[in-house]
Amino acid sequence: MKHINTRTIVCLFIIGLAFHTCKPEAPKSVPLSEEQLEIIEDSLDFVAARTKQAKIALVLTADAETSSVASPGVGDDAADDIAIWVNRNNPERSTIIGTNKKGGVVVFNLQGEEMAFYPTGRINNIDVMMDYPMGKEKLDLVGCTNRSDQSIDLFRINPADGTLSDIAANALKIDTNLVKDVYGFCFYHSEKPYLFVNGKNGAVQQFEIITAPQGKLDLKLVRTVKLNSQTEGMVADEATGFLYIGEEDKGIWKLSAEPNGGDTRSLLAMSGEDNPNIAYDVEGLALYKKDSTGFLIVSSQGNFSYAVFERLGENRYVGSFKIIDSDAIDGVEETDGIDIVSIPVGKAFPKGMFMAQDGFNYDQGKLQRQNFKMLRWEKIEALFEKK
Repeated sequence: MKHINTRTIVCLFIIGLAFHTCKPEAPKSVPLSEEQLEIIEDSLDFVAARTKQAKIALVLTADAETSSVASPGVGDDAADDIAIWVNRNNPERSTIIGTNKKGGVVVFNLQGEEMAFYPTGRINNIDVMMDYPMGKEKLDLVGCTNRSDQSIDLFRINPADGTLSDIAANALKIDTNLVKDVYGFCFYHSEKPYLFVNGKNGAVQQFEIITAPQGKLDLKLVRTVKLNSQTEGMVADEATGFLYIGEEDKGIWKLSAEPNGGDTRSLLAMSGEDNPNIAYDVEGLALYKKDSTGFLIVSSQGNFSYAVFERLGENRYVGSFKIIDSDAIDGVEETDGIDIVSIPVGKAFPKGMFMAQDGFNYDQGKLQRQNFKMLRWEKIEALFEKK
């Protein structure tokens, strides 16, 4: 890899500098600031995660990447989650809709070029719903969690050009007495359309999406589930009626996605400490749906890899892969959000696309602002289809 040695040297330099500053024999020891301590902790975590990543045998490389997400500094944690919108009338004009935790929603074309930025707030997780029924019309929607005002943002996608327009009837605020710091998000559509939102305290709420006057949308709370610790990544399967929730330091929970599903849930085998190929945190979740088969993929942030489970049955674990450097595009580390589509997305992605947020985006060995990486689905399929 192009930048492992440089990173390791930098990490060790920072750690060594901290030890030197804190030596008891130093005559005028200056306490480290909170920011310095965080840098040291992150550096140690990075080295540990890289060591664990080396144990993942299956490797892939990215086929394309987006431009960088805007942030005040190069090392800032800004990009988080992505959702892929497929333009069914013209797949080549499909878009990638990403979140910027520093200030909004960013839209890219399939070449990775930024098309638009919507400065709506500190946006965390995002999802797309196709064919929301609005009278005689069917709309494609984008929904996301907004940590600036603890709310949910809803947008309508213009099918002609992929632009977004606010479609919320009012400020869709979350009750912060129940959900502490709104975080994860996903849509679900069965007999009625729903969305799920969760918070850092493990609270998960399900809302029915309802049509309001003047072609706007509102929400109705229909269910609350409480997990024991911080949650984020979620994905719902319309065909099977299941919701999957990532409890970051526990694993993946499977439960009914229906509003009357209650609190009954089961932890996926090999989705936590029982799997040596998963290292906390468990972060992004996404489904590849192919007829009656498919996969559930989970980003394992603690070892820069992706765990793959069968979509159906008991969700059997089938293996893990990592994304490493190619000659043209750097590898992927410390992924937050992921997304998958299982239908053609333009000529470059004839069997679908897998996307991952890149926490350490490099260009020719030089650290850049974060971005998102794209992979052709058939590369992943070749690793796991017959396992």
